[in-house]
Amino acid sequence: MKMTVIAALAACALALPALAKDKPPVFVGAAVVKDSPTVAFDKTKAYIMLRSDMPMSLYLMRIPSAEDQAAYDKLRADAFAKAHDKYVRKQASYERAVQDAKSGRNGQAGMVLPDKPVEPTEANFEFTPFGLMADVAMGPLNRFAKGDGGASTYLEAVAPGDYRVYGPLMVNPGQGVAGTCFCMGSVGFTAKAGEIVDLGIVRARENLPGRRPDGDSSAPMQVSDAAFFSAPSADMKPDMRVAALPVVPADFYAVGKLPNYYGVTISRMAPIPGVLEYDRDRIVDLRKR
Repeated sequence: MKMTVIAALAACALALPALAKDKPPVFVGAAVVKDSPTVAFDKTKAYIMLRSDMPMSLYLMRIPSAEDQAAYDKLRADAFAKAHDKYVRKQASYERAVQDAKSGRNGQAGMVLPDKPVEPTEANFEFTPFGLMADVAMGPLNRFAKGDGGASTYLEAVAPGDYRVYGPLMVNPGQGVAGTCFCMGSVGFTAKAGEIVDLGIVRARENLPGRRPDGDSSAPMQVSDAAFFSAPSADMKPDMRVAALPVVPADFYAVGKLPNYYGVTISRMAPIPGVLEYDRDRIVDLRKR
């Protein structure tokens, strides 16, 4: 297991005491819409639809709203305060041990001292990043619909808001992570209540094999030159089970870089005309949001 994966898991563990006791806000509340003859939609939820020519995984992260950010900041501040209180207690115990060793009290002369506690600071305090608390994992299982040759449709209910495509990767808690992150450039989109936002179709067979583009040593491993998401063809029939809600094409916009939280292959989404391009390793937002 790579060190970055260990670091991410350690950060999650540090957050657990606060999370377990304080019941933090649910930022996404994602739920798979299962393949069944009829579907009951909750119009207070937003829905994300993904189609692919084969079973695949796509990992999304919620982009925090102002309300989300305030709730997350409080959660982190509370955890930091608890960590600092714990440090104060450990430091007092450490100082008593030092004094006992120096004076020979309690028969502790020459004893091996415990490690000196490290004071938590804003710079060194590790806490679960927002994105890892607000993720949406789609596929490769739990398909909403299946077609010939492995064609797959996924449908996920989420909290309304903005989301970014973190990459085609699968996070399997306790068993590892596989795939690629679009850490060096990707897109976001808005999912509105009472609507199905259609991400389009991923031509996974041609997109997922990775390679490094020629002539630019600053470029990360690129999944494909082809557009990651393609619009559905005009003759593609809609699934009548989703007719209860409007299906709206995703209105993509460029988003910034993110850390490689899981230690997977780093890449970026292929340029999208009118939305996203690159100047070497710099993301160019063509919509200038």
